[in-house]
Amino acid sequence: MFKRKIYSHLLKWKNETQGRTALLIEGARRVGKTKIAETFGKNEFKNYKLIDFSIQSENVINSFNYLNDLEKFFEYLFLALGINPLPKGSLLIFDEVQFCPKARQAIKTLVADGRYYYLETGSLVSIKENTQDILIPSEEESIEMYPMDFEEYLWACGLEFEANAILKHFKDRNPFPNDMHNLLMQNFRTYLAIGGMPKVVDTYLTTHSFFAADKEKRMIIKLYEEDLRKIDNNFKTICYLVWKQMPAMLSKHSTRFIVSSTNERSDSVLFTNTMEKLIESKMVVAVYKCTDPSGGFALTKDLSSFKLYFNDTGLFTSIIYPDTKNDSQDLYQRLVFDKLKTNLGMLFENACAQILLANSFEPYYYSWREEAENVKKNYEIDFIVSKNGKTIPFEVKSRNTSCIESLEAFRRKFVKKIGEKYIVHIKQLSYGDNLTYLPYYMLFCVR
Repeated sequence: MFKRKIYSHLLKWKNETQGRTALLIEGARRVGKTKIAETFGKNEFKNYKLIDFSIQSENVINSFNYLNDLEKFFEYLFLALGINPLPKGSLLIFDEVQFCPKARQAIKTLVADGRYYYLETGSLVSIKENTQDILIPSEEESIEMYPMDFEEYLWACGLEFEANAILKHFKDRNPFPNDMHNLLMQNFRTYLAIGGMPKVVDTYLTTHSFFAADKEKRMIIKLYEEDLRKIDNNFKTICYLVWKQMPAMLSKHSTRFIVSSTNERSDSVLFTNTMEKLIESKMVVAVYKCTDPSGGFALTKDLSSFKLYFNDTGLFTSIIYPDTKNDSQDLYQRLVFDKLKTNLGMLFENACAQILLANSFEPYYYSWREEAENVKKNYEIDFIVSKNGKTIPFEVKSRNTSCIESLEAFRRKFVKKIGEKYIVHIKQLSYGDNLTYLPYYMLFCVR
């Protein structure tokens, strides 16, 4: 089991609530929800039981019809599971809870009973679809789980000392020597190639084969695309078409997703529903435009202007590059050693969105026009986040870092509201012009 940041949140929930609430782990498929829940049960409880509702018998499902008599309910539940009743204070994990809406609704009664702790996992799209006719318990907290960010990837690779060294150099404002910087950038480009899906990372570490990891990623991509088609069939949306258009939109660095580019019959209601389901699926990261970054971003969110990123950069890499063994192995090698002639800007930008989200930021972007000397100029800041009451801008540069017009204009425009200002780039950590030039491998340090 890989070390994951969400584990500390689960531990905090256990210690602070003492079972007075249940906790629902939401997230896209294959990000490791079930594994982290089961590992938590093994490590932190004397006894636990994982109930996977996607494969449970009718007898287990039907036991939830007896909640008016909890003694009968628990008797029938454990009989159906074929195990002895767990002692008080144990953990029950309701895995894939979307397949049993009655179990979700039962949380209120079960938490009030106080006999056990309750942890749930599930996909938000299916959860919402299957709970339209039930009462969602107020006794349920929720937490989102994402693919591994770069720090977690280093932990998985047995390089926790490297992650700690990066954090220390960031805090001390101390750049690495050039040879160490090049090594760290090589590791980051490997992360671009592999991504943060636990099974993919495990496959790569076990086989040391980019092709084997790529094959695992393509299985996840196929699963995601099947899920998107199911969502479209159930909700009359165009999620699959939008997903297929994302690489082209990212390669153009588009600041607005063009609805007509996906389907001629698209309209605002259709696309609003599509965006809602895509975001609920957690397969994408939506970064909306903020029209006034001097205040609360959510208050000035422009719902018609947004950029879509893949929830995992490794999946994105497999989507845009060949899948034959010889081609993919060679391509990944060239990516890792920075020998690709193509612009990797969209991969780097996608990774930045993924890392900011994993660090509990909600990234937005900001664009505007200014006129000076009868010349109108367009400006854009790739990402802005809120931290300690200040607006923190990030400009992402895959190659050229000399052009910082947008960031300078942004600083003049909102000088009183801006905190730290970052250029995220491939070069060394450095400081100048009241800016921090941050290498990609240090982005996870911004918290």
